Amino acid sequence: MKRSIEQAQERLANDLLKRRDVVAVGVGADNGEPCLKVYVSGRGNRRSIPRRFDGHPVRVVGGGPFRAQDDGPAAGHP
Repeated sequence: MKRSIEQAQERLANDLLKRRDVVAVGVGADNGEPCLKVYVSGRGNRRSIPRRFDGHPVRVVGGGPFRAQDDGPAAGHP
């Protein structure tokens, strides 16, 4: 049974966020299709991250360090 992508994200995050090199797990798109995105710091150990999880494609995004971005006031709020 295929889980919703949000359920899959939660399960994958619970597993991968225990690792030092994984900084976030989110839902995104790849070529217009929904996917799970795993954000790793530096080069990370990409080989141990699955290519699919609960029936959804997984994409690894490297980089870092990551930091929050302030987009300014939220829409409708001064």
